[in-house]
Amino acid sequence: MFMTRQTLVVALLLLLAQACSPLRQARRTEQAVERSAVFAQGLTGFALLDAETGRLLANVRGDRYFTPASNAKILTLAACLQLLPDTLPALEVRPFATSAAETTPRLLVRGLGDPSFLHPHFQQWQGPFEFLRRRPEPLWLCPRPERIERFGPGWAWDDYAEDFQPERSALPLYGHLLYIRSSTSGGVKVWPSRFRDSCRTEAACSAPRRSEWTNRWTLPAPTATEPTTYWSPFIPNNLPQLLADTLGKSTEWLPDSLQQHLPSDGWQTLYGTPLDTVLRRLMYQSDNFIAEQLLLMCADRRFGSLQTDTLIRWLLDSAWADLPQRPRWVDGSGLSRYNLISPLSLAHLLRKLWQQQPRERLFNLFAAGGRDGTLSRWYAPEPGENPWLFAKTGTLSGVHCLSGYLVARSGRVLVFSFMHTNFVGSSTPWKRQMEQLLRQLRQQY
Repeated sequence: MFMTRQTLVVALLLLLAQACSPLRQARRTEQAVERSAVFAQGLTGFALLDAETGRLLANVRGDRYFTPASNAKILTLAACLQLLPDTLPALEVRPFATSAAETTPRLLVRGLGDPSFLHPHFQQWQGPFEFLRRRPEPLWLCPRPERIERFGPGWAWDDYAEDFQPERSALPLYGHLLYIRSSTSGGVKVWPSRFRDSCRTEAACSAPRRSEWTNRWTLPAPTATEPTTYWSPFIPNNLPQLLADTLGKSTEWLPDSLQQHLPSDGWQTLYGTPLDTVLRRLMYQSDNFIAEQLLLMCADRRFGSLQTDTLIRWLLDSAWADLPQRPRWVDGSGLSRYNLISPLSLAHLLRKLWQQQPRERLFNLFAAGGRDGTLSRWYAPEPGENPWLFAKTGTLSGVHCLSGYLVARSGRVLVFSFMHTNFVGSSTPWKRQMEQLLRQLRQQY
């Protein structure tokens, strides 16, 4: 009897030790975050989950709201994976004659918000453009009835000329960016070429400048034989002329008198770029224009309207209603400081993606540490090892976030969300501290 009781006590002690071990591990992780001298200079939130079980492994102010910056693109990614097909619908087209006696019908063209149409980074997938080019009919572009504001709510108005903030539209062309290549040997080259006569050079100019309400630029004068490349957003107010230049055929807006008489049937959808190809550009390069246009496309796909407010409410009330703290979500890119989300909610959304998507596809959509885009100089694997961190960055002045997936040495996959705000200066110290802590977690788990 004594031996039986002794064995029972030992077994209970072992079980208690095993139960306490994860608690101690969680507390060590939380203390490492709480005691960081770097993080103490601002406000930090952190959440860590087990990807398979959803168990909360560490929590430091995880229920507080933070500005996500480009971590908002994780919400846009989740919406796209839920709503958009494997290949993006680029345009809708339909032959149209104003009367039975008309001998020269038109081809109606309606935009669906596709950001990849004539985009310089997606030239391999321009089937819809080739379709329009081959058709003999002149084109009538159909305006969408809903109003699309050029910028999102809470965007910085004085960033209108920055390449990270092109305007939004139902029928985007060329990514709404002017491409400028300058050198003393080749001069200044501008594409699309329609804007060439709208540009002038100035010796005192250090970066392209554009007046807010016109497509007129002042460009730096060439100063070196090696080409310098610039990107500058243009106002998409002359789409028929831009498209006509590229297609080499008549392209006009549909006359106002006919807009109330458009047929509802007979439209053909033209598909363009693979969804995952566009999503990788979204996540690796943190492309704001693509994020905004994709969210418009999700709204159109679900509700037949390029209005994102309805889509956001629907997602938060249905598929994402179980997030621990309801996000305040207003745009697709994270440019707005109106966005607010907690680390716990972001981690739970990442876990939803883990449950819904194959591992290989999901990890290919997030930038890999030491390899891709905004993470190419951080979180590199050891020589001969595979990447171990797949995540999305988010940065605004005084804000830096990193959320995604960590593959531990044991093979266990962890979901994490680091969110920092209210600091001044460079985010580099925060990045270094996060890398140190995440590498420690990789060893511990």
